[in-house]
Amino acid sequence: MRGAARFATLRHGVTAARRLIQAQRLDRYMSDCQARMGTSAFGNVNRADLVDELNENGVAMGLRIGESLVDAIRSYALRQPCYADRNPSLGFELSHRLEAERRLGKPILVAQYFNAEVDCPAVASLKRDPLLLAIAAEYLQSIPTFVGANLWWTFAVDALAEDRDRHAHLYHRDVDDFRFLKFFFYITEVGRGDGAHICVASSHRRPPKTSYWDKWNIRRYSDSEIERTYPKNKILEICGPAGTGFAENTLCIHKGRTPISENRLILQLQYALFDYGVMHDRRDAALLSLVA
Repeated sequence: MRGAARFATLRHGVTAARRLIQAQRLDRYMSDCQARMGTSAFGNVNRADLVDELNENGVAMGLRIGESLVDAIRSYALRQPCYADRNPSLGFELSHRLEAERRLGKPILVAQYFNAEVDCPAVASLKRDPLLLAIAAEYLQSIPTFVGANLWWTFAVDALAEDRDRHAHLYHRDVDDFRFLKFFFYITEVGRGDGAHICVASSHRRPPKTSYWDKWNIRRYSDSEIERTYPKNKILEICGPAGTGFAENTLCIHKGRTPISENRLILQLQYALFDYGVMHDRRDAALLSLVA
């Protein structure tokens, strides 16, 4: 899929075919979402405007979760072990992070939670929220397939260059399906220059081409390459208090900024046309182990 989905013609073709196949079912699905809209955690969101913004820019602001959901997700994170480098064998309690770093012999940039989708009721409720499902359905033009939740810390450390590359702190774009959408929610406050998600508006339609081969390449890009290719006003640094949310097709060029002083906790919910079984956070609890 990743090879084929690099090409816009194939992405559009698969999306159109699925839309035709699911047309009647999609109408019923949208009616069901609308009937349940009163249970949504989101209020005063203009869904049509948000989807239009997504189509135009590949990213749309204006989502926010309330304090009770933020507190519930943060409380879950404080109680559960997280896993350095998203490795199920490198778990640690937050209070033991320095000991985990000592044992690993390096600073920990990223640590993810496993099974948050099923173990954290707040995450489980958000993935079923009728507004998010309706946005995903309209944008994907078919019944959305939930492919995974991810909850992770990005720590304010002097990270190794290889870890910044591994954990996508360099500009890149994702090819997760022929059409897909991610919702992000900051569970901690994110200030300018300190752990923000950065994306390039409209770059889902115009990927950078610094050489002939970039038409086919999926690779990391330097800051200078992106700044030479796109207008400054298209490079968006998304900041905000805890609860800030946004939707993004991460075919857009994007990266995570390495925090300077404050650790960042972020939740991602992803929907797509198909589930390839690689984006979820589910792991056999018997295979999870602690390093500290």
